[in-house]
Amino acid sequence: MRHAIGLLAAAAALALAGCGHLELSPEGDPLRVVTGQVELGASEALPTDAVITVRVVDASNPGMPPEVLGSQTIKNPGAAPIGFRVEYRAEDEVLRRGLNIEARVSIGGRVRYYNLSRYAVTLGNASDPHRIYVNPVGP
Repeated sequence: MRHAIGLLAAAAALALAGCGHLELSPEGDPLRVVTGQVELGASEALPTDAVITVRVVDASNPGMPPEVLGSQTIKNPGAAPIGFRVEYRAEDEVLRRGLNIEARVSIGGRVRYYNLSRYAVTLGNASDPHRIYVNPVGP
């Protein structure tokens, strides 16, 4: 009986000794891409001087402006919905906290639409397409 307990203890010690080298959550490639569509609520074409800016930002530092991790500018986008593709860099740890997608539509150099709702990018949905709804500025 003592021999069996000794063997079990030795086997457990050997098994646990190797656990320090196991990578339980391997990091993914920090170079990432988020895709989706910007929705205006109307399918009419935007004027030719319209510009859409979509940004992936990290707003996790309170009191500091959000850090822009990637952006895309689309000039003369045509009719909504407008597809976007933003390349950005974020480690898995940052995506576990979550990032935000911001969209702005400028016409004639003035912001006319922006997203009121927060759109989060997380480790779980980073590869999914995102639909961003923008609202008109002011009355």
